[in-house]
Amino acid sequence: MSRITVSDLAGVVYSSGKVFDGLSTGRLDTENFLRSGSVTGVRSRADLALLEDLRDVSQFIIDHSDRPIDVAFVKAVNAQLTRTAALSPGEFRTQEQRIGVRTRYGRHEPEACTDESLQRLLDKALSSHDDPNERALEVFVQLAKAQPFEDGNKRTALFVPNGLLIGSGNGKLLTIPVDEDDPGLADTFNDLLARAYVMDEHEGVKELLRDRGLSDLRA
Repeated sequence: MSRITVSDLAGVVYSSGKVFDGLSTGRLDTENFLRSGSVTGVRSRADLALLEDLRDVSQFIIDHSDRPIDVAFVKAVNAQLTRTAALSPGEFRTQEQRIGVRTRYGRHEPEACTDESLQRLLDKALSSHDDPNERALEVFVQLAKAQPFEDGNKRTALFVPNGLLIGSGNGKLLTIPVDEDDPGLADTFNDLLARAYVMDEHEGVKELLRDRGLSDLRA
């Protein structure tokens, strides 16, 4: 496989920005920004800051795809989000902060993570399957559900398994299901992820990601 570049992760960047953070810049302009740094078509300062963060985290997982998927790697991924996430990137939230997620099924507020508890979660997810695609799906759902950080949790949960996939060399990337002609697709994803959070129903969101989220790496 040829050298992977940030622009090869355009689908990951665009889909996460669009679904998780309301990116208003279009797909082609996102790809152009990642390829050349051009801000033509970038629609706001907020979009630019988000795209810069997503560019930086993409470069990080490319440069460190040989690292193990462990607590240190997860923290380092979150630490790349210096413009649009927490005031203390890469540091776990505390229980006293009462950080959680409001969903249509109720509030999801998991226990704060420690290094030990998050490593156990990662070890379990990584040992759940031999197939790197399935390991990536499991890592995504478990990390998103754990909400380890003050902010940027879903972005972190997406880029960590993409580091796993790049390291595996299987030619796949994990994107978030989004279709500009079908806005209901992203809503379905968010609904299924909420059900995983609140009702422990993981298979629905994983099935959607298998069908509409795993894509071929262009490199």
